[in-house]
Amino acid sequence: MKKIQIKLNKKQRQLREKIVAYILVVICSIFFIVPLLWMLLTALKSTEDLANGVFFPTKLVWSNFVTAVKSISFAQYTFNSLYYATFSTIGMVISTTLTSYAFGKLKWPGRDKWFLVMIATMVIPSQVLQIPLFILYSKLGWIDTYNPLIIPSYFAVGAAANIFLLRQFFMGIPNSLKESAQLDGANEFQIFWTIMLPLVRSMVVCIAIMTFMNCWNDFYNPLLYISNSNLFPLAYAIRTFSTQYANQNNLIMAASLIVTLPSLVLFFLAQKQIIGSTATVGLKG
Repeated sequence: MKKIQIKLNKKQRQLREKIVAYILVVICSIFFIVPLLWMLLTALKSTEDLANGVFFPTKLVWSNFVTAVKSISFAQYTFNSLYYATFSTIGMVISTTLTSYAFGKLKWPGRDKWFLVMIATMVIPSQVLQIPLFILYSKLGWIDTYNPLIIPSYFAVGAAANIFLLRQFFMGIPNSLKESAQLDGANEFQIFWTIMLPLVRSMVVCIAIMTFMNCWNDFYNPLLYISNSNLFPLAYAIRTFSTQYANQNNLIMAASLIVTLPSLVLFFLAQKQIIGSTATVGLKG
């Protein structure tokens, strides 16, 4: 009887824990969903609904999205965002994979000490570096170009977290695979390209997706380095749009939703890849 009672108590405790976990997930989901819902409902409101302050629109005005697209150079700004996000993502993937492999699988003097130095940079606020970086980029003639936004990614600038995560994946790969390849005459690059990289592909894809989303939604860096309106990315162009239509929140929300939509679609398409990759980091190494 005691064993049966213990099992029943254990099941009841597990059920209570699941219920609490589900409640917390629902509450957190509401905090994320409500702003998006409000954005969508506002984007579909007419001018009369905005003036009356109703939460739900009395009629759905889908033409707000068309007006928002026509009111700004949408094609140009979208191209700018794609250019910035694509080349930054390529640079980040190249630099982080090579750096992570060097820290995780290569043996060289001071490797662990330099890794700790790199990890320590994560505690330095990026804002502290903005003034010296701006002076440097200004002397290089990079202001009002995409160079300050793209070129640092090819040197893994600000990528300490990505390098740490990917290094954990490399460390989880048995060294016997590398040793076998070396016995077969493979050089270091062949080992990296044909053996190691395919085994960490899920994490590389995760880093690429997150980098692309961050660049697509980036407002702060273009604000610092770009003043030429022809070079504005889409996220920064919304600032100009919101100033032009300051009293028309329905159009502002319509434009903001258009900018947000690609990131949402990309996340939902790749959420299993992102969650699966980050969840297994603790099991590596």
